[in-house]
Amino acid sequence: MRTLFLITALALCSSTARVAAQTSFVTNDSITVNNIHAGISVHGELWSDPGANGYITRHCEFPANSGKHINFIGSMWMSGYDAGNQLHIAAQTYRQNGSDYWPGPLDGSGAVAYATSYKWAKIWKVNTNEIQAFRMMMVHTIYNTPQSILTWPGKGNAYARGNAGYTLTITSEMAPFADLNGNGLYEPLSGEYPDIKGDAAAWWVFSDNGAAHAETNGLPMGVEVHATVYGYKRNSDIDNVLYYDFDIYNKSPNTYTNSRVAIWDDVELGAYMDDYIGFDSVHRMGITYNADPTDGAYAGVPEEAYGVNIPITGLSIVAAPGDAGTTLVPAGSFNAYQNDNTVIGNPYLPDEYNNYMRARIRTGAHITNRFGGAGMPCTPLGTGPDCNYLFPGDPSNAAQWSECQCDSLRGDRRFVLSSNDFTLPAGGSAHIVYALMAREYAGACGTINFNGIKRLADTAWSIYHNPPPPLPVAIDAVSQAGAIRIYPNPAQSELYIADDLSNNSETATIAVYNALGQTMLVDHVKTGNNYRIDIARFAKGLYHIRYTNGTVQYATTILKD
Repeated sequence: MRTLFLITALALCSSTARVAAQTSFVTNDSITVNNIHAGISVHGELWSDPGANGYITRHCEFPANSGKHINFIGSMWMSGYDAGNQLHIAAQTYRQNGSDYWPGPLDGSGAVAYATSYKWAKIWKVNTNEIQAFRMMMVHTIYNTPQSILTWPGKGNAYARGNAGYTLTITSEMAPFADLNGNGLYEPLSGEYPDIKGDAAAWWVFSDNGAAHAETNGLPMGVEVHATVYGYKRNSDIDNVLYYDFDIYNKSPNTYTNSRVAIWDDVELGAYMDDYIGFDSVHRMGITYNADPTDGAYAGVPEEAYGVNIPITGLSIVAAPGDAGTTLVPAGSFNAYQNDNTVIGNPYLPDEYNNYMRARIRTGAHITNRFGGAGMPCTPLGTGPDCNYLFPGDPSNAAQWSECQCDSLRGDRRFVLSSNDFTLPAGGSAHIVYALMAREYAGACGTINFNGIKRLADTAWSIYHNPPPPLPVAIDAVSQAGAIRIYPNPAQSELYIADDLSNNSETATIAVYNALGQTMLVDHVKTGNNYRIDIARFAKGLYHIRYTNGTVQYATTILKD
């Protein structure tokens, strides 16, 4: 398993406060809704954990709970040119030189202070089960509202809390919510709730003009990024997909032309020294697969390797700046570089990061397609027709340019998948969505093709554009059918729940709250799908009851007489 030690470049200064102000945050969380368990960081990194001990460890497990991972680390790259044709850029890799992105929104001056970053160094998570149960409550209080809903960072939320419980004063649009009364403010105690896609989601915000801009050392763009990761759990192919939704707000005075947004991905399919990459232009998708029939065979099949059960992964741009309805712009480029100091090695200067987003190598020379030329090596260097995409062929087709047909040197791959050029006006915004996906048992060179991962990409695109209705069953459908009954009402010493809808084998959860929203301890006896609850010791008054049994949920208010 690969880990990377982080060395954050700190300005030499006698003031310890100044040094602290340059220290990156290690706050991270993960999405675990389906078959891909993937880490996220408040600085914008994906698929890894920036541990407090200074090591990056990979966190992109597939299949779930297997202990094996399909990625090492990734992040968003952006660039554009101002009116004076000056390059502005933001990127993130391993934080060895520092960070370009910092948690938190930009202030009125177009910057994010370190103190602000500290308060916003948090990832907010919520799922549809919590939201549906919350919506079924008749009364909402600070006691019975889940923290994920109560502290959600929606505009105007008096209960919004950030890192370490800090109170957040939010006066601009942040995390999305259902604005039921139309006043533009998030008011959870009025029944408003996070507005998410998928069955579970995480939201956070980061900006590129914070305490330092030390990854690229280029001119910052002055952008604020609202990031959402979400997925579905439906016991179908969509369980192998996660969506990464980025809203990019230009809060600088500059209009950027020839702007690009990219995902940089240091892929790691199990053991990392035998990976290959490819590209599917139809789905704007970078693909990672194994070169050899046994993943990790070069190292005696280490514990983190997949062995012979090797997956294939895709990273697809499902929505891009410039898309208009069914008219989609092509990807700008699919490029790659090596972990070395050659002309196709690690970037160090702003222009070098920018070049990799524009189908160029570090020197600025355009990548070329030399595949199939007489006596020509299979390399993007040297003479040959310019191209925007590396390895766009299916490895099962000997006439197409792929790493299998080239018999490339197996190794550690990292690629850059970029949007096409667009204009990002001052005060404007851009939207881009990626889908990360994986399929099991894909094979390797000699047997592998891209058909399966393309079908999964079809599913990911279809679900993105036509999302399924949320689960579980809505309260209205249950109550109208009369399948759940809670009686008598008023009640004195005993309360009964009759459930004609659920499976007897399922275990119900029964929650009772008093008028203040405080949880009451209850004893109940189950007979089939009927429940008897002892309420004799309760004081007289109103109580709110929430009943959950599998996908069935019901809530009501009863009077203790």
